[in-house]
Amino acid sequence: MSGTISRRRFLGTTGAFAAIGLLGACSGSPRSQSPSGGSTGGGGAGDGLLPTYQPFDTFPPDLASSNPDVSPGYFTYPDPPTTVTSGVPASGDPIRALTFTFDPVAPELANNALWQSINEALGTELDLEYTPAAEYAARFATTIAGNDLPDLVAIRGQQQQMPAMLAAKFTDLTEHLSGDAVLDYPNLAALPTPSWLSTVYDGRIWGVPVPRSLIGSVLYTRADILERAGLSLQPESLEEFTEMAQALTNDREGRWAFGQTPLSVLLETNGIANLWSVDESGAFTFNATLPGYEQALADAVALNDLGVVHPDGNAVQNTQRNEWMVAGTTAFQIGLYAGWPKFYVQGADIEGFRLTGMLSPAREAGGEMVRTAGPSVSHFSAIAQQDDPERVAEILRVLDWLAAPFGSTEYITRRFGKEGETFTFDGPDPVLTSEGVNQATLPVRYITENTPVIFESRNEQAVRDQFDHQEAGLQYTVPNPTEGLYSETAVSEGASAQQALTATELEIVLGNRPVADWAAAVESYMSAVGNKIKSEYEEAWAQLNG
Repeated sequence: MSGTISRRRFLGTTGAFAAIGLLGACSGSPRSQSPSGGSTGGGGAGDGLLPTYQPFDTFPPDLASSNPDVSPGYFTYPDPPTTVTSGVPASGDPIRALTFTFDPVAPELANNALWQSINEALGTELDLEYTPAAEYAARFATTIAGNDLPDLVAIRGQQQQMPAMLAAKFTDLTEHLSGDAVLDYPNLAALPTPSWLSTVYDGRIWGVPVPRSLIGSVLYTRADILERAGLSLQPESLEEFTEMAQALTNDREGRWAFGQTPLSVLLETNGIANLWSVDESGAFTFNATLPGYEQALADAVALNDLGVVHPDGNAVQNTQRNEWMVAGTTAFQIGLYAGWPKFYVQGADIEGFRLTGMLSPAREAGGEMVRTAGPSVSHFSAIAQQDDPERVAEILRVLDWLAAPFGSTEYITRRFGKEGETFTFDGPDPVLTSEGVNQATLPVRYITENTPVIFESRNEQAVRDQFDHQEAGLQYTVPNPTEGLYSETAVSEGASAQQALTATELEIVLGNRPVADWAAAVESYMSAVGNKIKSEYEEAWAQLNG
C-alpha cells in the first residue's frame, strides 16, 4: 500500500497532523528535572526568588517512586479526607476569572450545584468566564486590549512583548509568593518548583501555575490487543517495533497498528528529543538540522509505505483516532498524558480493556533511549492589577483553596461538589452522579489545581500501569533548554515561519516530496528566523546561567 496522498487530501490534513512531530508543539512552559529546584531555565529566576517548596505528607500514597518527578499513585481516596484550610478564604466582591476549556459548557450557576458548593466554600462568588480552548487566543487578545480585565486571567503560552504586557496589566506577586512568603498559602507552597518557572519574567513572579505531570505525550497502547497477539508491550528496537506494527495490521479486516504516522516516536528512536538542544557552553542547536531528524522522516515514509497506518488517519481529527483505538480498529494512539483517564471511561464496556504506555524504542537493541520533556504546567493564572493589597491577598487565598491537595475535603468539593446531589461515596471514593458528570465540566481546574497524582477509582491495574509508565519513561527525559527562556522573535515571527517548515515535513512524511528536500527547507527556516531565535536563546541562557 502506498503512503502517498493527493494534494487536495493533503491540504485537509495539516491541522490534524501537525502536532505529531516536534514542529507541532509549542514552547512556553519552563521546567526543570526536580520538584526541589535545580532548574535549567526560568526566565530570570535567581536564587531565592522561587517559592519555597513544602509538600504535604498527610496523604501517603500506595505507590511512590524515588524519582520525585513520578506522580504518586492511589488505589483509593484517603480515608478519612482531611480539611487543609481554615476559615473561609474570601468575603468580598465576586472574583471574576477568565480561562478556557476542552470540555462541553457546564450548566450555568443557577443550575449547577457543584459550582454553588465551590462558591459556598470560598465565601464569595467565583464568576467564571471561559471559551473553548481553540478560541481562547482571540478572547485573550481582546481582553488584554480592553481596560476591563477580570481579576484572574489564564496566560496560555508566551505572548508577544510578554514581560511588558505583564508589567502593564497584572500584579507583581513576588513579595507575596517568593521564598518563605508563599508559606502563608500552604497549598501553593506544595506545588512543584518547576511549575513556578513559567510565571517568572524579568526576575519577578507574575502568577500561579496549573501544574502538570512531566511525562508529556504518550504512545497509548491497547495492551489487551497486543497480549492476545502474543506481542511484547515494549519493543527493544525499531526493527521489532516495525514487525509489531505489521503483525497488528490486517486491512482486509479493518485493523491497523496506528491511527496516525508516529513521527514523534520515530524522532525519539533516532535520538531527537525536543526541538532545540544546548551544550555546556550555552550553544544552541535547532534539532531539525541534525541527521537524526532527517532519518526519522525517512523512517516515517517507510512505515507509511508498509500500510500500517489507517488510510484516513492523517486526515481526521484526534477524537476520531481516539475512537479507533478504543474500538480496536487501531492498537496505538499518540496523545497527551492528561487524557489517560478518559480512555477508561470510553472503554468501560469493552471486556478486558487495558491501556498502557509504550516507550519509543532505541533504533538498535541496547541503544540509548530518549524522551521529549513534557511541560511542568498547562499555563498560569495572573492577577489583574488591584487598588487594594488586601484584595490581592484575598484572591491568593482563593487560589490556595483551589490548589488543595488530593486527599483533602477541599479537593472533593472542587472536583465533585455536593454529596448526595452531584456525587456519592463508593467506599472512600467520591463518584460523580449523572448530574455531577455534566456539572463537573466547569473548568475550575484551569485556574489552578493541586500537584498531579494518579487515581482511578476501583481500578488498581490502571493506577499501576500509569505509575509504571512514568517510572520507566521519566528516567530518559531530556529537559527542554528553551523552556524558561524568552525569545521575542520566536513569539512574534516563529510561528509563521514554522508553518512553511511544517508543511514541508508533512509532504515528505506523506510521500509527496522526497526526504532530500528537508535540508533546504531547514536552511530556509534558519535564514528567515531560526538563526535569530538561536541567538536570542543563547543570550537568555547566558544571562540565566552566568
